[in-house]
Amino acid sequence: MSASGPPSTFGGVIPTPALDRIAKAGLRYTNFHSTALCSPTRAALITGRNHHNVGFGVISEAATGFPGYNSVISKDSATIGTILRDNGYGTSWFGKNHNTPEFVSSQAGPFDQWPVGMGFEYFYGFVGGDASQWQPNLTRNTTPIYPYIGKPGWHLTTAMADEAVGWMNQLNELAPDKPFFCYYVPGGTHAPHHATPEWIKKISDMHLFDKGWNDLRDRIFANQKKLGVIPQDAKLTAWPKEMLKDWDTLNADEKKLFIKQVEVYAAYLTYTDHEIGRVIDAVEKMGKLDNTLIIYISGDNGSSAEGSPNGTPNEVAQFNGIEFSVERQLKEFYADWGSEKTYNHMAVGWT
Repeated sequence: MSASGPPSTFGGVIPTPALDRIAKAGLRYTNFHSTALCSPTRAALITGRNHHNVGFGVISEAATGFPGYNSVISKDSATIGTILRDNGYGTSWFGKNHNTPEFVSSQAGPFDQWPVGMGFEYFYGFVGGDASQWQPNLTRNTTPIYPYIGKPGWHLTTAMADEAVGWMNQLNELAPDKPFFCYYVPGGTHAPHHATPEWIKKISDMHLFDKGWNDLRDRIFANQKKLGVIPQDAKLTAWPKEMLKDWDTLNADEKKLFIKQVEVYAAYLTYTDHEIGRVIDAVEKMGKLDNTLIIYISGDNGSSAEGSPNGTPNEVAQFNGIEFSVERQLKEFYADWGSEKTYNHMAVGWT
């Protein structure tokens, strides 16, 4: 199990009881290497190879025709799904798939670079880098589905857990002796940060972020030293004042907006952790938890620079150079932050 700074398990302030449970029952890894990008890290994870060796020197949307950058995992680089399937496992993939080339991501196919063509017998998720959790571009195997239509309050974070639990239970009932591999890849906490009003209220009532990002940074750093996540002689880097304001210099409107943004992010994380806990509980109810290896990795682009200094109600707008003022965000988006009316990301100071 490996993680970054947000979860309580590794010194953060955001409650992650499912991650706590796995940490207490197993091993914590504090030296974890990633490529700092979605598709490349995931390509390395599912193949066990350097990301350039499997075509993912960049994210799939930025692929080119050059070796190492074409977003194609070649047949001589089998995924863990292929290896386990060929050795008798039932295999599945739930959630984010950012390893299918853009040029074959439609229903025209071909589908050999989709999860079902890479050793994963069942796929329920979205093909791109991120998706609305309220109205996602959702696919079952290779067929688009729209389960949210006519269902107010439907949310992918819960639906995905339901689907994974259903798949595991079905396999267990039909072939209880067959081992299984479940690659469970939630959208959380990649932007957009979409959480239900109930989870947002739970976090808001805890007032975890009222003292601002400078204080939070110091607290997490101290907590991680206590836990041994970072060395005792580690030095905290200087705050980049030329780029980011100190919390104490912000006005009341800025503080109000930025706290709302991070509370929704935190709600999304703890909500996601809760649903992961439901999947773990399902394994336990099958009586197979003691014979199941669980690898829990927490950390994604939800805590990243795309939010810009002010945050944004629409991550895609930020990609196109459109910035939203604090005043406009408070007036037009504050009440709906994290709902289906936003595609939101938080101010970079929190990252």
